[in-house]
Amino acid sequence: MNRLVLNKLQPLAQRGKQSVIRDLHRQWIRHSSSDVATATKPFVTHNHPTAPISSFNLRLNSQLRNRRNPARTLRTVLEIVQEIKHRNLKFDCNTYNAIMTAYSQNKELPKVIKTFQDMKADGLEPNIDTYNILLEAYAKTGRIYDLLRLKEEIADNKVGLTMTSYYHLIKGVSQAQEMELALDLFENLKGKGLKPNLAIYATLIEGCVGLQDAQTAFELLKEAETVDLAVDSYPRIYMDVLRLGAQCDDAQAVEYCWQKVHAIRPDEGTLLDVLRVAGKKGNTALATDVIRQLSVNGYRYKEHYFTPLMEAFLVKKDLKSAFNVLDIMRVSGVAPTMRATAPIREQLRNDGSVESIDTAYYLLEEIRKQKRSVDVTAFNVVVAACADAKDIERTIATYREAKRLGVTPNVDTYNAVLEACITTQMKSMGQVVIDEMKKADVTPNLQTYSNMIRLACTGRDYDEAFEYLEEMKDYNIAPPELCYLVLARKLAYENDPRFHMVLEEMETFGYHISPRTRSLWNAKHRN
Repeated sequence: MNRLVLNKLQPLAQRGKQSVIRDLHRQWIRHSSSDVATATKPFVTHNHPTAPISSFNLRLNSQLRNRRNPARTLRTVLEIVQEIKHRNLKFDCNTYNAIMTAYSQNKELPKVIKTFQDMKADGLEPNIDTYNILLEAYAKTGRIYDLLRLKEEIADNKVGLTMTSYYHLIKGVSQAQEMELALDLFENLKGKGLKPNLAIYATLIEGCVGLQDAQTAFELLKEAETVDLAVDSYPRIYMDVLRLGAQCDDAQAVEYCWQKVHAIRPDEGTLLDVLRVAGKKGNTALATDVIRQLSVNGYRYKEHYFTPLMEAFLVKKDLKSAFNVLDIMRVSGVAPTMRATAPIREQLRNDGSVESIDTAYYLLEEIRKQKRSVDVTAFNVVVAACADAKDIERTIATYREAKRLGVTPNVDTYNAVLEACITTQMKSMGQVVIDEMKKADVTPNLQTYSNMIRLACTGRDYDEAFEYLEEMKDYNIAPPELCYLVLARKLAYENDPRFHMVLEEMETFGYHISPRTRSLWNAKHRN
């Protein structure tokens, strides 16, 4: 209120309160620019006829922050856009960027492109945020050609690429498995003085996973750590490199990443891959740690968990420790079978010398001298190795040492000896073993019956083969196809008409009879 009005108010001090207030009101109306006719009419306020575009942009950006329901967000954005149009407001860059973002979140690339074109037609120059939205849209949809074309357009318009720009470029070409180009962009980024963030390193490593390039992935991981990025805060990177290293047998990557991720409970598949690498590379410490981690993660011990540990000891030429793994299995509640000792049997077979087999046997004797129990599975694998060497004498001699080693032969023991008898066609010795097995009251399994039938077919008197077939059927065991094929060949060779009966029985059990098998009979008679 100005000095003139104050001077006029002073003489009114003696008036009554209501009169003064009324006069003040009238004088304010008189000096205002309002067209109000009387002092008794209430105040009337008027908003600006149109709200500024910036307030609508704020509303648009507020909606875009909600990414949980992109479809609903897009509907709301378009409703706000209609409101802007209704008020005849002109879009600015931020408005167009918001619309493009909403379409991009819904993967509606054609509409993103159209909005971008409308923006330029409206006389607005795209800024780097606009270009980044379009780069992301191209990257998401695999439009690599358009992605690279847009990169050139950005350069032509003298707009500098940001870290976000490079992220979308690298992600797009990495997902297209164009890793050389992705790495070129990565080097270009660093050449411009920009420091790659963790997301870019993670994206490049994901691209390496697709191409099974464990070496490059591991180098990128180490580089990320060197530039002091908080890689530990993003354990997925270590997990990706660990899985990739295991798949590619990259022991260095596996051993390094294992120290970073084992505490975050890797899945069983990853653990088994790591375990396989540990076994192959002879890393017994890693194999032991992985087996322990499987238990910590709640997985019950299984036979195949321990096989890689056995392999690791074999790589280190420590057969005795490999035998000791069988004791570890039993303590862990797992009864080992011949599958568990497959690595030992394979190594003894590959060595191709009876000296290696004898060394394995002497280790069993050493274990016995130490007042420790010799595991029957360890004994069986030595017997099986003798059989693989087709050394019937050594096989039988080892078999006869069971009692002295404190071992009670089981069905796998007898099967191993029968294999040797079949290979060397020692039917009489095989029959002795069968009789000893029956005397020991050891129940034959499917492999035993198969071996007995094959053994019977090695001599001229093969009627026992039919007895074993019937015995299997009495136990509700379907004879394996191999048994029938072995018997059919024998019958055809001996001109035994029961050949046709065997083929009919094969068909009864649903086995496919090849033309070659059917021709065995005719071929024999043509000869």
